[in-house]
Formats: sequence, structure tokens, C-alpha cells
Amino acid sequence: MAELGAGALVVVIGIDREPTASLVADLRRLQYEPQLVTWPGPSLPPAGRTPIATLVDFRALGVHAEQACRAVQQDRALRKAPIIALVFEQEAPRMDLSLGFDDLVLAPYRLTELVARLRLSRARAEAQANPNLLRAGPLSLNEASYEVRLDGLPLELTLKEYQLLHFFMRSPGRVFTRDDLLEHVWGADYFGGTRTVDVHIRRLRAKTEIAGDLFETVRGVGYRLVVPPGKSD
Repeated sequence: MAELGAGALVVVIGIDREPTASLVADLRRLQYEPQLVTWPGPSLPPAGRTPIATLVDFRALGVHAEQACRAVQQDRALRKAPIIALVFEQEAPRMDLSLGFDDLVLAPYRLTELVARLRLSRARAEAQANPNLLRAGPLSLNEASYEVRLDGLPLELTLKEYQLLHFFMRSPGRVFTRDDLLEHVWGADYFGGTRTVDVHIRRLRAKTEIAGDLFETVRGVGYRLVVPPGKSD
């Protein structure tokens, strides 16, 4: 769990005691860097850093939560990141959607759900900041820099492995025959056999095995890139 948050900044709007204190502690446990902004208060995120999300603790703020949401939307730094409302489950049906929050976390929450929501927020923020970024679950591929990451960590690939992964990530879930892959990745003038596809798929599987089997074999047809349940963006 040490790499889950990788030190990413998360702003928390709440109070300097329970229940917000437990939320802040959970974020630290997940290796995020929470910054508590007590309401009302002038404290802002450190200069030069944009949070991956702003969590508004409706449980703690009560009637002041709506005002807090609107203040976040008006703040030059905070409005760049998704707003996540943390609410008691029984209060969710009465939430005012015009407040502009991007996601909900229902309390009591599980740490796995909190991580999933923050990963989704991070993916959205990255996509807005970098339109060249492709994502498929725990994998991210930057088309401009040729950088590939798995759960936020750099993934070393050969050029052909990168090209094969790039082709899959542009159409996740779609099944490709070996001949399709040879034509689009190796080129129509490649005279090698389809076994080279199997070899490169095996290498990609070995390098991404911590995320499960991302490359599904469709018997009698070919392969497809599969996003594991619970890790979809």
C-alpha cells in the first residue's frame, strides 16, 4: 500500500476534529498528502501545486457545506481539481447537484472505495492537463513523451512492446487477431510469423503482472486489453 497515493496532494475542507480528523488520517495511511482547510479559513494549497482532488466533508460542515463547495469553485487553485463530496449515505438522495461536485463518497466508506474515487479524480485531472495521456485501469501511457506508468511507477518497455501496448490502449476491450496486430504494429511488409505477437504479449504480461492479467487470450481469435474490475477510469 506504500505507493497508493505516492504523495499526491488532496485538500480536505472540514473541521479540525472528528469526523474530518479520521478522514485526514486515512489519507495519510494511504500515502496521500492531505491538507486540511478548516471552514471558514484562508489556508490554501502550497504555491505551485494543484491538488488531485478537493474533498468536502459534508458530514462535518453540515449547513455550511454548500457555501464551502461554492467557495472551492471560485478559488483559482482549487477549481482546477475535481470536487468530491463526502456525505452520509442517508443524505445522498437529498444532495443538491447544482453545487458542482464531481463525485460522491458515501459514509461510512471503505478505504478501497476512497482510493478508487481518488484514482479516478487523478485520472481526470491528468487527462485535462495532458490530452496526450491514455489510461486503462492502472496503466497510463503518454503519447508525447513515450512514458508508460503502472500504478504510477515507470514501466520500462522496448520500442516494439511500447508500440503494441499503445495500439491496445487506443481500443481497450476490443479483440484483435494476430494478423491485425502484425499489420498495425509490425507493418504490412513484415515477413515474420504470428508467433512474434505471442512472444511480445508474454513479455507485456510479465511486466504488468502485478495488475493481474491485462491481456486476455480470446481462444481461436486473438487478444484484447482488459481493464480489471474496480480499476476502471
